[in-house]
Amino acid sequence: MRRWFALLVLIPLLTACPKQGASELRIYNWSDYMPEDVIRDFEQREKVKIVLDTYDDPEAMISKLEAGGDSEYDLIIVSDYLIGQLARKGTILELDKSKIPNFANLGPEFADPAYDPQSKHSVVYQWGTTGLAYREDLVKGPVDSWAVLFDPAKSVGPFLLLTEMREQMGAALRYLGESVNSTDPAALEKVKNLLIDAKRRSRGFAGGTDAVQQLLGGNAAVVVAYSGDAFRAMEENPKVKYVIPKEGATRWTDSLAILSKSPRAELAYKFINYLLEPEVAAKVSNGIGYGTPVPAAMPMIEAKDDPVIYPPAEVQAKLEFLADLEEGLNAFNAVWAEVKAR
Repeated sequence: MRRWFALLVLIPLLTACPKQGASELRIYNWSDYMPEDVIRDFEQREKVKIVLDTYDDPEAMISKLEAGGDSEYDLIIVSDYLIGQLARKGTILELDKSKIPNFANLGPEFADPAYDPQSKHSVVYQWGTTGLAYREDLVKGPVDSWAVLFDPAKSVGPFLLLTEMREQMGAALRYLGESVNSTDPAALEKVKNLLIDAKRRSRGFAGGTDAVQQLLGGNAAVVVAYSGDAFRAMEENPKVKYVIPKEGATRWTDSLAILSKSPRAELAYKFINYLLEPEVAAKVSNGIGYGTPVPAAMPMIEAKDDPVIYPPAEVQAKLEFLADLEEGLNAFNAVWAEVKAR
């Protein structure tokens, strides 16, 4: 999961050019979330061209689909909590598993996720966590709590908030001792006030990839970050660290789904099946720094012992999945709109 503030980024990926007239597969994905060699290998295997557009804000992505983008793309990679919403609206297909024989390669916890029982409409692509990334050479105190964002007395330096509504509001809810999925009006009122105050003291909102770039550049000492983005930043600068706050945080999955209006659904099925090959799954995770849902890929994972990507049990016990809130989402939207407007 990975991202710019209220901005939809459309970046055509320049890849090897198959012969003129070859089929295209159009994918809508998070930024920096699929290795180019994985795309090139599929293009060469199937003699097709992949056109990849990217986004950093899931709310903007949904708006794009609702404005006609659902007929522009074939395959999307989206946050787990959005699958139910997209399925209810008929935006994504009910999958024919006979066309995804490598579905059997998924680990049991990923083959039957709570947000999409039996993976009826989606297939897990990657998983990760959302926590705090910071520069140990820039902070002025310990970074072990969401308080570095929400308590002025615990501030350790300039910080950025995350543009993804559910994640940023979830962080505030955990700081308050609530579930990331709470729709309690009193809790959401507190969240609103926390975020309005934090926004005023912050250096603004940023998507995941933008946030870690600003962290690397020294524009912020602390950012809300996705684990894979933080992992790659740590490789670039060892002074970058990543922590799951003591109050807890989110664990998430991003999933592949085929759009109902896709004219190239058969090719989309082939691509999903390709990504579930253990060697390809390992290449994906090694390339972007997130967790693989394919157990057979683990022996090929370079960072399989790194707790940033594969946190130990005691850390996982503090993690919570974002749920599909259905009608309860309206309360989140109302709070977020007021935060953004203030």
